[in-house]
Amino acid sequence: MRTASKASRIFAGALISLGVAAFGAGVAPGVAAAQTPPGGPFTWCPGDPPVETGNKKFNPVRWDESICHEYWFVYHGQGNVAQNIWDGPNPPGPPPGQGFRPPPPIPPGWCWGLFLPSPCPPGVQGPVPH
Repeated sequence: MRTASKASRIFAGALISLGVAAFGAGVAPGVAAAQTPPGGPFTWCPGDPPVETGNKKFNPVRWDESICHEYWFVYHGQGNVAQNIWDGPNPPGPPPGQGFRPPPPIPPGWCWGLFLPSPCPPGVQGPVPH
């Protein structure tokens, strides 16, 4: 009797883990797509589902719902129809301090390790100065 109980607990735990993993895999792409600025252009036309802004109650898209729109996801606070949605061409660029910044130069003989510069392995030459 005791082994059946233990086996059923293991099986139940596996099912719960599988359910949590499946739910996370299904939710993650939608969340990532809604929060990755800048992105676009996208098109919305009458009859399409509402554009995801992250919070439709307090940050709804407000535009003319009788025509199609070309829109972009932008950084929060830069939108012209919602705080993170730009309607039309030429969306604003990233605000200061956002976006890609190249890493600082490293000295000759050093290589990029796991996120940090470190001495290059034997036989590997580091970056060549220009």
